[in-house]
Amino acid sequence: MLAGGSLAYGLGNQLSDLDVVIAGDATIDASRVPLEHFVGSLRVDVWKFEQRRIDALFASAEEALQSSAPFGATFGDVDHENEFKLLHRVAFGIALDGTPPPSTAPREHEQIARDLVVREYAERMRTSAFVARCAVEAGRELAALINARQAVEEALQAAIAARGLPFTGEKWLQQRLDQDAPDLKAGYEGVAVLPDPAAADCRDFVERALALCRTLVGTDLSAPALVSQAAWAAEDLAVADIGARRLLLARRHAALWELDEAEAAALRGLIGTDGGASIWRCAELDPAQSARCFALYERGLITLAWDRGLPLSELRLNSSPGT
Repeated sequence: MLAGGSLAYGLGNQLSDLDVVIAGDATIDASRVPLEHFVGSLRVDVWKFEQRRIDALFASAEEALQSSAPFGATFGDVDHENEFKLLHRVAFGIALDGTPPPSTAPREHEQIARDLVVREYAERMRTSAFVARCAVEAGRELAALINARQAVEEALQAAIAARGLPFTGEKWLQQRLDQDAPDLKAGYEGVAVLPDPAAADCRDFVERALALCRTLVGTDLSAPALVSQAAWAAEDLAVADIGARRLLLARRHAALWELDEAEAAALRGLIGTDGGASIWRCAELDPAQSARCFALYERGLITLAWDRGLPLSELRLNSSPGT
């Protein structure tokens, strides 16, 4: 039996819950979904897993780490959140009874769980950095500032995990910096408070934030490097003529937007006439098309896709940048 989560690691507050993992060769009522129990006002989430299920989970994580495919559909999304948490409860859990489940992989559980967080958050950082740059060019100052700071926070999560510290989620970042990584705090303080978008030089803020990200994680976040790897993915979009009006039809969302002639022409050049799935390489778009794509992305009508992930071998993590 293992205890994990923020409370077990010395964080949390009166609203935090305690995570408990029960594992064995033949665990009764094993389930991938934690069961909620209450001890007074304390909520206790209990996972019950058989050893073979834990072995399979870590094997899947190791396989993903060896792949060059992006992590977006592998770990860390809504569908896999419980698995992501479970990895760390098993790897860094405090033994309450018995001994922690042994690793059947060539590497220890702690190493696999650590590397998973590093890569997951490095790839999230890359996406936030790209969106911040797009927002600057589109004149969306607040979006640029928010995404630039988000990129720094994701880079910090990767740097903290690289030190071998257990993952505790985004909400405890400030406490984790105070307790376990005070040398990383100074750099974060320079971007933690967003300036007034109307008065700030948003481009300068984004560049400073992304320079800090590169120092922390060691990957190229320049505009050319990001654009060369990125594409917009669209599905079920079409431009329709209704009398004198030009409308954008999003079938999947059952929604319509009225367009002016310039917008309609730009989107027709991208979407074509079949209204099926489309991939638009960012490096092949002109500025007007890029602006249209970002506007569609802001509305949730298209998604951002990456050619490949960020394997750990390509990262140069510096968890003590001295900033």
